Amino acid sequence: MPIEVEVKAKIKNLEEIEYKLIERGAKLVEIVNQCDHYFNHPTRDFGKTDEALRIREDGERVYLTYKGAKMDLKSKTRKEFSVELIQYEQIYQILKSLGFTLVLRVEKERKIYQLDNLTFCLDAVIGLGSFLEVEQVVVKKDVDIKKVRNKLIQNLISLGISLEKTTRKSYLELLLEKKNRSRNGSFD
Repeated sequence: MPIEVEVKAKIKNLEEIEYKLIERGAKLVEIVNQCDHYFNHPTRDFGKTDEALRIREDGERVYLTYKGAKMDLKSKTRKEFSVELIQYEQIYQILKSLGFTLVLRVEKERKIYQLDNLTFCLDAVIGLGSFLEVEQVVVKKDVDIKKVRNKLIQNLISLGISLEKTTRKSYLELLLEKKNRSRNGSFD
């Protein structure tokens, strides 16, 4: 069972972080525009259970992904299962027919870099700004998740990113919070 160990931080300058990654030898894997469609279960509120179900349009590719609840209080580490699909519309109709509801769409431009066995995602998220996600997918049971998480955190720090800028919240959660604040008359 794959576990995605991930830390995420809000950043001011994507170009500065990108430069530092390239300086360290990180290789650009791809630049892609992603559109994530998040769904809620008909009888179980994923917002309360801390789960996520999404369809991701990633360039020409489409994926259905389930993410379990976060596994610790310091990162976004969670079980993740993903399958590539042929087309968005068919799976959307299946989910809709089963009673799932579309919660929100999250759109971003993502630059993906690889360094050693780590993935660095530089994200420009519409409505939220710039973020860096550092992640590693763990598939072996004997890997110490805490050590992996600490390695990710050390990478953030070495890039000059304060831990105060990290968040365990998904882009979906952040956008929903922003939407609720604007509904209540509070603006960023």
